[in-house]
Amino acid sequence: MLRDSGDALATYWVRREAIKTLRQLDDRALHDIGISRCHIESAVAGTIDQLELVRLR
Repeated sequence: MLRDSGDALATYWVRREAIKTLRQLDDRALHDIGISRCHIESAVAGTIDQLELVRLR
């Protein structure tokens, strides 16, 4: 149980760091990797719809 909590906390911090890093990129760099600024959190969480990603390109 403690390990599960630790894993969840580690996952949370890794995702927050990824979001922070992506937010520091300019819009052109984000477009180059296939996401828009409004989709950063969804992309990091893995919940972004693939159809949305296709429309961005």
